[in-house]
Parts: sequence; C-alpha cells; structure tokens
Amino acid sequence: MDKTVIIYPESGLQYDWQAIAADPSAKHEPKMDLVAYKALYTNKIAQARACGQEPVLVSLPIMDENRYFAFITRGMSLQERKNVLYWLGGHIERLRNIHALYNLSLFRLASAQCIHIIDVTSPMLASDHFDQLLEQDGVTLSPEGQALVDDELASLVSRFGLLAS
Repeated sequence: MDKTVIIYPESGLQYDWQAIAADPSAKHEPKMDLVAYKALYTNKIAQARACGQEPVLVSLPIMDENRYFAFITRGMSLQERKNVLYWLGGHIERLRNIHALYNLSLFRLASAQCIHIIDVTSPMLASDHFDQLLEQDGVTLSPEGQALVDDELASLVSRFGLLAS
C-alpha cells in the first residue's frame, strides 16, 4: 500500500501576541486550538485512507522558548514584554510546554489511529548542537536542523519504504 506522509509543522504557538501584550488578563486562544489541530490531522488521515493510501505522521521539530519569546516580543515595550510573561504564568517555559502538548497529541493520534509516526523530535533533542538547529526565531529550522530532519526522514524512508515507488 502506498503511503502518504502528513506534515503540518505548526503548533499551538500562534497567538495574537500584541493583543496579549495589551491585555494579559483577557482570555486569548491560539489561532489553531488543540481540538482544531487534532481535527485537521484526523481529516487528513481520513482523506489519505479514502484514496487508498496509508497515512504516516511526522512529529514536530524542537523549539527554543527563549529565542521564541524574544522573537514574539521584539519591538514591544518592557511593560508589554512583562504582560506577555504574566500571561505565560511568569514562565517562558510555558511556550515549550504548549509546543510539547501539540507534539504529544500527534503521537497519541498516531497510536489511536494505528498509524506510523516519524519521530524527528528525539534526534533533535539528542543533538550535541541543539542551539544550532533553529533560526533566531526559535521555531524555524536552520540549515543544520533541516539537514538533521532530512537525514532522519531519508533513513526511515529507506529502511521502511515510507514513500510510494
């Protein structure tokens, strides 16, 4: 059976950061909440199966919460940065936790749907050059990060024949 690799590299980190900086006490939702994220993947899985394809998911790459915080608050005043940090519960690490929650949902979905997931997260976390795998925004893969992911994908494609011939 031919396989379809499903990759949607966004996580739940897409918020209106300016709105959060302006009113950190208000309720702020991500542009794609976890329910919508799971529904997107579930729909893509169903579409692949309807076409006679075997779906394969790909985990999310790593992220660097410190760089991402600096990126999303660039150009903000000190008070606005404090407001964003306040909204994060005083911990920049919450950004990493949100990202991890979305990544974990992919592993759970793969398990529930009995499909393969290609884990690109683990080799990135295991890298001795973690800080060199991402661009300054903390979420975009650097050329080194993309090469690591490409190598992992190529290895798995070769080993398990994850793409149609």
